[in-house]
Amino acid sequence: MPYRLLLIEDSPTQLMTIKRTLEAEGYQILEARNGAEGLARAYTELPDLIISDVVMSGINGYQLCRLVKNDPDLAVTPVILLTKLDGSVDRFWGLKSGAERYIPKEPGFPNLIKAVRELLAESQVQPRLRILGDAGRNPTSEEINNRLNQLLERLLFEATIVDEVRRIGEDILDLEVITEKLFALLSSIITYQSCALVVNQGRFSSLMLDLSKDSQEPQIRSYVSRLSLQLGLPPLRDDVPKVSSFPENALTQPIDMTGVRLGLLVVLPYSQQAYKPGDQKVVRLIAEQLSVVLRLYQSHAQREGAPVPTTS
Repeated sequence: MPYRLLLIEDSPTQLMTIKRTLEAEGYQILEARNGAEGLARAYTELPDLIISDVVMSGINGYQLCRLVKNDPDLAVTPVILLTKLDGSVDRFWGLKSGAERYIPKEPGFPNLIKAVRELLAESQVQPRLRILGDAGRNPTSEEINNRLNQLLERLLFEATIVDEVRRIGEDILDLEVITEKLFALLSSIITYQSCALVVNQGRFSSLMLDLSKDSQEPQIRSYVSRLSLQLGLPPLRDDVPKVSSFPENALTQPIDMTGVRLGLLVVLPYSQQAYKPGDQKVVRLIAEQLSVVLRLYQSHAQREGAPVPTTS
């Protein structure tokens, strides 16, 4: 059974030339003449690999790749961006969009053929056969547009969070100020009973808390202290009470950068409150960006003569 490749190209001449080249290599080619049509075919056909032009009207190749890589149904599908553009900025942007390869167009397309072979070999999967008559895999145009809108909104939401977290460390590199801004941001996105930020200070860790009126502070301190030690952080600066019962359903995310555990972010729900996978993703995204802020804070503290954690 031949591998099935989805080729998205808005130039009829280029589409035919590339199609014939790949068919000569034994591949079955699915055609699409723009990004929207390509996404529709990707959803309905589940190709083994996607090859897309970059410069297209409507959804361009960069946007298409981001949408593919952020959709659970398509994310595992390798993507090759094929373009006349060959600048370093274009290549960087192509790879940042999630593409496995970014290849300039050239006579005979030898690098494209090589990349297709390599990616299909790396994927180590058998060619996927489209099951004809499976109505569940035939989304309508409206459903595809809704899915695209949801993905675009999610990407915009995540980009906004990244920008907001980066802003936390722009003005004053003071731990209390950083923490105050962090808790304000988190509480505007996620409902929680309490939130804890543990920061690695070298010989010890600092604990910053945002507690609601009905939070049990000793219980939370004990829970976060035990969790921090389990995750390799230094002990907390202050003594922590021993408590036997601990909160449930907490969101926890270590804060790491280049082999160093910089801290820990813990979000604790109200009783009977259940967090969704999207909430965990938000906490993970904030922690990833917070690592940059904490690294800047540590560099500032080092200049001021305070100890900082080292690579373990």
